[in-house]
Formats: sequence, C-alpha cells, structure tokens
Amino acid sequence: MMEYNAFEIGPALEQIRKDKKMTREDVSAVTGLSVSSIKQIEYGIRNLSMRALYLFMEAYECDANTLLNIDTNKEVSLDAKLMKLPKEKRDYFMRSFSFMIDGMSGMQVVGR
Repeated sequence: MMEYNAFEIGPALEQIRKDKKMTREDVSAVTGLSVSSIKQIEYGIRNLSMRALYLFMEAYECDANTLLNIDTNKEVSLDAKLMKLPKEKRDYFMRSFSFMIDGMSGMQVVGR
C-alpha cells in the first residue's frame, strides 16, 4: 500500500507545473486555489486534498498516478486498488469521485 508523502508529491507537482510552463498564478486562475495553498502543497507543508487532486488533474491534464508520482511499473493503478476494496467502500469512493467529477464539469480551464 502506498503511503502519502507530501515531501515527495509536492516537488513532483511543482515539476509538472514547470514542465507545463505554468506559474502558480496560472494554476490559481485555473483551479481556484490560492497561490499560497499551491505553494504550501508544492513545498509539502500542506496535504493534497481530494478536491485539490482533481483540480490539479484538470489543470495539468494528467491522471492521478502522474500527480501522485506513482510509478505505474511498480505500483498498482488506482483503478486496480479500488477494485480490491470491499464493495461498500468501493461504492463509497465511486460515489465520491463521481460527485467530484460532476462538480468539475462546469469549470473552465484557461487556454482551452
């Protein structure tokens, strides 16, 4: 099981942002997160919430495995992990993800 490590994930998020040639201000405009929050997440001071994860996925146009710095050659995909959960927990996460995704459908992304 993968443990969340903000000090690894934060710098990975920063690198993705830089690779996309985006400033924190650009990301803030796309996600609605404050520049301060983005900086804290990138520095590993603040944990990445599920909401922020989906906002970053949309802003950076990439999947959760990429954002969470999961090497898919070593780790099992998030889909596979979901399928290993008991049905009750899997259904809970699926409803939660669906709710978040539905909430994202009305968001505009700069540069599209």
